Amino acid sequence: MKNNFTFIKEVGLLNNDLAEKHLIKFDKIYQEKIYRNIDTNFCELKKSDILKYPLYLSLLDIIQKKFELITGFNDLSFEKLWLVNSLPNDSSKVNLPYVPHIDKRRYLKALIYLHDVSLKHGPIHLGKVKSTIDIEQKRKKLPKDYKEKKLNTIDVEHLEKNLTPILGNAMDVVFFDTNVPHKAGIIEDGYCRKVLRFDFERPFFNPKPTIFDHFINKLK
Repeated sequence: MKNNFTFIKEVGLLNNDLAEKHLIKFDKIYQEKIYRNIDTNFCELKKSDILKYPLYLSLLDIIQKKFELITGFNDLSFEKLWLVNSLPNDSSKVNLPYVPHIDKRRYLKALIYLHDVSLKHGPIHLGKVKSTIDIEQKRKKLPKDYKEKKLNTIDVEHLEKNLTPILGNAMDVVFFDTNVPHKAGIIEDGYCRKVLRFDFERPFFNPKPTIFDHFINKLK
């Protein structure tokens, strides 16, 4: 079991000729607003939703099999598919998600670029923490108000080196564990970034709180 998996980019896993077909489907679903709120930049399709889309079902099969191969995990559970349409913004570069951070809810994620992605498209940045940092322990200790307090950010001195922007071509796939320090790139004016994101869980990643846990939290 390759339990030291962090992230990897796969080139040539998917048929590049399907990029245009996926972009057309992406735009149609996104514009219909069936799976998103008007104020969000993503559509969320659950397990039952993608049954309606053979294009995504076949893609899921390829992605899950590849994820199992590169990680050695045979207990991956598909949770959701996001269609993310990111546009230029004026957010501060010192705030989330533009600074190194981890997610409280842990997933293994696969990002599929639907078009060529350069620095101007604001690619995801990924990296590694120093061996002395226990990321899993840090994640599990995050309180409910972790976002407001920015407790899921990763200090620069705890990184092995600066995060690396993951550039790529249409239909390249970026596989990563959300325990890996990551941040969003800044999208320049006139550019956008359209990606498909498949999220997978493992049984022990995000266990549901027990009655005892609820009792302890009330005492706190």
